[in-house]
Amino acid sequence: MADKVEKITVSKKVNAFLEKNKKALIVLLILCLVALVGFIVINLVMTNQKESNLAKLDQITYELTNDSATLEDAEIQTRINDALTKLEKLRTSSGIVGSRANLLAADLLFRQGKFEDAIKAYEKAASLKNKSYIAPLAYYNIAVCYEELKDIVNAEANYKKAVEYEDFLLLTHAKFSYGRILETQGKYKEAVEVYTELNDSTPEDTWAKMAKTRIIALQSEGKAE
Repeated sequence: MADKVEKITVSKKVNAFLEKNKKALIVLLILCLVALVGFIVINLVMTNQKESNLAKLDQITYELTNDSATLEDAEIQTRINDALTKLEKLRTSSGIVGSRANLLAADLLFRQGKFEDAIKAYEKAASLKNKSYIAPLAYYNIAVCYEELKDIVNAEANYKKAVEYEDFLLLTHAKFSYGRILETQGKYKEAVEVYTELNDSTPEDTWAKMAKTRIIALQSEGKAE
């Protein structure tokens, strides 16, 4: 009986509170609804903006590559410069848009021999999508840029980053390049370890077969056991 009385008392108190604060609660409910609607609208706008920017990227790529095989070098350079100009704003975007825009810009800068600028763009692309297919590709290309700049230490570091992504489509090529750059520095034992792992994991792969020939060559030269 006491429990029943207590429940009735609590119920009355709740009802009294609701009645007393009805206007405030209605305002709060309205604010919550406005916030929800705002969130939905913002999310839709962001989604539409993302799709629009991806479409712009596709258009830039199309304009860059359409019938490019028939163009003279000067015409190709004009297209590259136009593309880089159009990519500037997109490169400041976040997520996949910014990552793809920076990756494309980096490829174009690399073609122009602007390796320092290409490295910055590749690094930006990787940072925006570190868990996607873009990151290992960016690190691999950064390593290539550093090789062009004769910076073997940073080339090694970035090849190493690239091979850490097991789902990288160019993984075997990256592993061979990693072993090669170690070999270039006289790190023969480490190079053989990389070559051996590559050959053991994918023995039928072309790069794995090349790795095996390097192991044999290093052993015959007395540089590895």
